[in-house]
Amino acid sequence: MTLDLFRSLLEGLGPSVVSVALCSARLLPVAFLCPLLGGQATPTRVKLTLVLTLALFLHQTAGVSLSTPVETPVQLAALTVKELSYGTALGLVAALPFDAARMGGRFIDLFRGTSAEASLPVTGTRESASGDALHQLLVGMVVTGGLMPLVLSGLVRGFGWVRLGAYVPSEGAAFHVVGLVGGALATGFAVGAPVAAATMTVDCLWGMVSRAAPQVNLQEMGAPVRILAGGALLWLGVGVLCDRLLASFLSVEDALFHLAEVAR
Repeated sequence: MTLDLFRSLLEGLGPSVVSVALCSARLLPVAFLCPLLGGQATPTRVKLTLVLTLALFLHQTAGVSLSTPVETPVQLAALTVKELSYGTALGLVAALPFDAARMGGRFIDLFRGTSAEASLPVTGTRESASGDALHQLLVGMVVTGGLMPLVLSGLVRGFGWVRLGAYVPSEGAAFHVVGLVGGALATGFAVGAPVAAATMTVDCLWGMVSRAAPQVNLQEMGAPVRILAGGALLWLGVGVLCDRLLASFLSVEDALFHLAEVAR
């Protein structure tokens, strides 16, 4: 292969390489933030392979490409930063229902007194048993219930809503993401509120009983009763909690669309 032929081959592949790189830059934060595309539990090599595969599919099959050619490395770096920032916003929005499930579980364990940092202080872990359980339960329901294409279609169609290089960082997009984060916090509190109210009620009744009968030592029994009462309520209301979390997940596609409207 001569030098001229090799140079012409590079010039022909240049726009495709740039388009694939920009698609990968947008999808990379989503793969690291959203558990449906990997999340924190998936090995990095698997996530990078998935991102590159999706980027090649979007460019070769869906025809996603950059409308204007890149002339300088500085322009390519600026476009990459823009796609990374927009991908971070997409990943945050797509992961909010799962984060709400984790926050609700931690809120529950905080009031029940069964958080990992309270029961295992030596390990230094910050995980919560109920938070991890609700998070994994929501992921399982989404994957097995056929709801996973909702987020994937929203991410893929997002390349048509906001084309490569068309993202404009704005105050409206930032406020939109902040509002969605606040909604996820409200969902997490709503998930944990019934168990928190039940444990506070148990504490109140236990305090009244201890005050009425001070000769009986009931302090050692307070924590087990609170843990059992909160666990029983969590077990009985897990269906309602799942419906609340699924309703939050079903709104992700609309949230991605509205984010694209304010970002272009």
